[in-house]
Amino acid sequence: MPAPASYAAAMSAPAVRAIAAVAAVASLTIGVACDAGDRSAPADEPAVASTSASTSTTVVLTGPLHDPGRIDDDDRAAIAALGASGAGEPEHAHGHSQVPDTIATPLLTGDLAIFEHQWLTAQRSTSRFDTMAEAEALGFVRTSAPGPGVGTHWVRWPQVAEPFDPAEPSMILFDERVEPARLVAYVYWVQSADEPEGFAGPNDEWHQHTGLCIVNGWTLREEAGSAERCPGTYLAGGDLWMLHAWVVDGLENRLGDFANIHPALCPSRFGTPDVMQCPDH
Repeated sequence: MPAPASYAAAMSAPAVRAIAAVAAVASLTIGVACDAGDRSAPADEPAVASTSASTSTTVVLTGPLHDPGRIDDDDRAAIAALGASGAGEPEHAHGHSQVPDTIATPLLTGDLAIFEHQWLTAQRSTSRFDTMAEAEALGFVRTSAPGPGVGTHWVRWPQVAEPFDPAEPSMILFDERVEPARLVAYVYWVQSADEPEGFAGPNDEWHQHTGLCIVNGWTLREEAGSAERCPGTYLAGGDLWMLHAWVVDGLENRLGDFANIHPALCPSRFGTPDVMQCPDH
């Protein structure tokens, strides 16, 4: 696939509309917060414009932060439980902008056989997510706008509290720059006090994110700092572990099976703002 002139330009129409809605909500939310001062108005309260004797205008907030139908009661309960775990922030957390060395360690015979079975199990299960509609039917909900090197994140929130299972990821990644969007990777996001036992061998290096602010199933921001600075559910992150696995056939990753990003999902450096570029790889 030819490299796009910019990441935004290469996204499908649905993805562009989704980002536009998020941007509009974010802009409106920031404006309300700036005007509110110390009043601390609820984030989900509709903003009411100025009213005169002759006219009255109400601004209705839309988009993923305010759509009550985008997640169900099971999702809400799962998110609330993750936020109520009492975990602190992780000691060593990083975002996807960091690309650590991912030189694979050769596996011994025993580990190799187990790993190959796990990897094949994961690969064979990907056909369930050929489309975003299929992912939604299985309980996944989009939780982010497209990001360079990773695409969009879709989470099945109740699965986060379940143990690692190669065929049951709690998160999947879609490339929405193409039409129709395509599945590109599994992400195992697991709640555990310690680093989970994942794929056999030492190559599956799990990472952690800190201070996630989740509003209506959407990741509003990372490194929010505290629950007081999050209008939704604050996930400190100390008990949440994440592993990217590029298990989709035809999308093998030269950076490694468990690399944080995939070069094929990175936009061209020409005409792309620095903030939307992938880190050097």
